[in-house]
Amino acid sequence: MGSLARTAPFLGFSLVLGLASAALFTYISGSSFVFESLHGVSASTYSLIFAVNAVGMLTAGATFARLSRRNPQNTVLAAGVALSAVGALAQVLAVRVIGESFAATWITLFVIQFGIGLIIPSAISLGQTPGRATPGAASALLDGLQFTLGALASPLVGLFGEDSSLPMAALMLIALVLAVLALVFLVRPARGHGEVTPR
Repeated sequence: MGSLARTAPFLGFSLVLGLASAALFTYISGSSFVFESLHGVSASTYSLIFAVNAVGMLTAGATFARLSRRNPQNTVLAAGVALSAVGALAQVLAVRVIGESFAATWITLFVIQFGIGLIIPSAISLGQTPGRATPGAASALLDGLQFTLGALASPLVGLFGEDSSLPMAALMLIALVLAVLALVFLVRPARGHGEVTPR
């Protein structure tokens, strides 16, 4: 398990997965406050917003299967990371430039969720390939880091005040920028680490 964790591509896939989960859990823990307290929507309306975003994420997961048949999975992973990071950056800029906007918040969160829906299946699939000799250890490391980073991120939103959506947006952006760095310096998508033989 130790040698697997020190393998750069596997570590990269694990970190990308974990950091995407950190962004996801930040959204889960902070979005109800943002929509209900800052934008004044009802609980039922928030439930609808959450459901629409969840459908977007599930749609991305279904899209992954189709995309991965025609494109390298590393390309799909990179697209998901880029899409989520751009969405998070747009969310931060929107808060800073135009203030608290219901439409901007919802749209950017939907984009982030869609990107995460591409990241999760891509990172899990690619991460299992370097660990195929020890699949149990690979699965444990991938899942362990995913939920550890997610759990650590969840309570952070409330520590930075409750009068702005900026803490949630900034924390998501930080997690996704770190995912970009892990992708670029550890995964190195152009090298095709973790790719299986084309079907």
